Amino acid sequence: MAQTYLRLVLLLSFAGCITSVTGQTIPQQLDSLDQYLRTHTPTDTSYVRALNRTAWKLLFERADYTRVDSLLDHSEALAKKFDWWLGLATCYNNRATRYHLSAEHRRSLLYFQKAVEVTEQYNLPKDQLYAYLGNVAVAQGKLGQWEPMMQTALRAIRLQEQYKLQPRYANTYMAVADALKKLGKARQALPYARLALAIDQQSGNKQNESVDENKLGNLYDDLGQAREALNHYRASLKIAQAIGFELLQTDGLVNIARMLDDLKQPAAGLPYVQKALLLARKQDNKEAMSTAYNTISQLYQSLHDTTQAEAYLKKALALANTLQDKEKIKTYSQELADLYAGQNKYKEAYAFQLQKNQLIDSTVTVRTNAEVQRLLARYETDKKEAQIRLLQKEKQLQQKEADRARWQANALLTGAVLLLLLGAAVTAWLLNRAKLRRLQEAQRLRKRIAHDLHDEVGSTLSSISLLSGMTDKLLTDNRPETAHRMVQKIYTDARQILEAMDEIIWTINPGNDSLQRIALRLQEYARPLMESKEIRFLFAIDPDLENMPVSMEVRRNLYLIGKEAINNLVKYSEATQATVRFERRNDQLTVLIEDNGRGFDPALPSLRTGQQSMQDRAKAMGGNLTIRSAPGQGTTLQLTTEVA
Repeated sequence: MAQTYLRLVLLLSFAGCITSVTGQTIPQQLDSLDQYLRTHTPTDTSYVRALNRTAWKLLFERADYTRVDSLLDHSEALAKKFDWWLGLATCYNNRATRYHLSAEHRRSLLYFQKAVEVTEQYNLPKDQLYAYLGNVAVAQGKLGQWEPMMQTALRAIRLQEQYKLQPRYANTYMAVADALKKLGKARQALPYARLALAIDQQSGNKQNESVDENKLGNLYDDLGQAREALNHYRASLKIAQAIGFELLQTDGLVNIARMLDDLKQPAAGLPYVQKALLLARKQDNKEAMSTAYNTISQLYQSLHDTTQAEAYLKKALALANTLQDKEKIKTYSQELADLYAGQNKYKEAYAFQLQKNQLIDSTVTVRTNAEVQRLLARYETDKKEAQIRLLQKEKQLQQKEADRARWQANALLTGAVLLLLLGAAVTAWLLNRAKLRRLQEAQRLRKRIAHDLHDEVGSTLSSISLLSGMTDKLLTDNRPETAHRMVQKIYTDARQILEAMDEIIWTINPGNDSLQRIALRLQEYARPLMESKEIRFLFAIDPDLENMPVSMEVRRNLYLIGKEAINNLVKYSEATQATVRFERRNDQLTVLIEDNGRGFDPALPSLRTGQQSMQDRAKAMGGNLTIRSAPGQGTTLQLTTEVA
């Protein structure tokens, strides 16, 4: 819902860019513009102006994207023919705006950047460059590129301050605030949000002022300052009501209700959110209706009315399913699971918990519990040493018997006895060596199992034990609601243990000692994740590798690297196509995982997780991992290792 009214604010800057480059002789109305284009010959820049203005008017008055594309193609060709770079920059800005309105944000960013490049290359007016930079920041925000968005907006602000450009665009300052908020730096975002508010107050733009107040409320909300957030939400609502800005009224009413709930006044919040629900129904805004239903459910939970809470939460989930909003579906499913668990309805709770878990795109991470590992290693070491001492004693006894027999034997049998003793010694040594090797191999396997398993088994079971004890105490203290949440956490932890156990058992199973098994396992893991994100997925394995055996160490690290890479691809890349290939190159295994997503700069701190873990695993298996990527150019991960 916030994105909708934010777009309305930002389009004011787009319109400013067009007005600044249009001539006075070009008609203003769409019908007159159509007549002008039909009756004039494209012989000078006036015709390019008319094309650009007509495209702009069509965008907002008729949303006729097909004709807009045709007009802008013509405008771009003529602007280049006449070497009129101001018209070309305007054309690129119009095309970017067209893609912005149709939610094609990658293409929108590309053309906003082209507008900036032309403006800089041909030294066009600085106020136009200032506005275009603000548009680039908006497009980067739509793609979740928060760090680049902040840097672009700050560059625009520095340009404005250097050349004293007017008017100042409040949305540029708010873009910095939005980026900092998304980066978890709400406190640093506050000064920029306040500046944006001051600019809109000075210009008298009440719609923007209402949005700014709401955003300031969001920031204080993130900082846990409910009372300060409530003051800004009330100010936003007051302005929105005065100007009839119903979309923001709906958002403000819900936010006020949430803050009153945080301030332990849920009953006072109900009238606000019920009014928000009426406005959302009037607008037929299903997203806003879903949010309002969820907020009403939270208020009724605070009022201990579980019947009403359950009814409204189910309505919220039904709308989220209609909208196919996966984030809301996950959130509402989890809330229903918690609500049912609090009522001892564990069957219903499990159903919604399972529904939520099926939507989670993350890998279960197996970590090491050092204390448990050390205890198991000490036990196994003591056991091994005892067995070695026993073997040594047996060998000593055998040697003594052999010596006694040698001295008692007669001369005729000396050679035979010596030969037999030699054979016995060699046999005993080989047997001892084989037994010792088996013990050492068993020891390494046990240590590996301890390394992969005991954090999940040790720490999670310890957590379950602790929660069980707390549950008994909470029940004794007559706190059944809290005890029920503890029970919910216990069976969630137990399911995680089962998932981890299944993965570890697969890893150590000798029947999986082939690259074909690893590839099939990764394919089974990746395919549903790719389908959930509508990513075209290709999985290929070199036939020469299908029956090649691999050690447990290589198999384990190769599988975990593949899972981590696939998980990061699905979560962060925004790709439409991905490929996983297993190839044999120069007697080495090469695994390639590629996507055509948004990419990133490997030299900068990454928002993705697990890269260092993948590098460590590659080194542990004697391999080499390289990651090639650049913003907007996708990502390629290449792992090479010896397997034979």
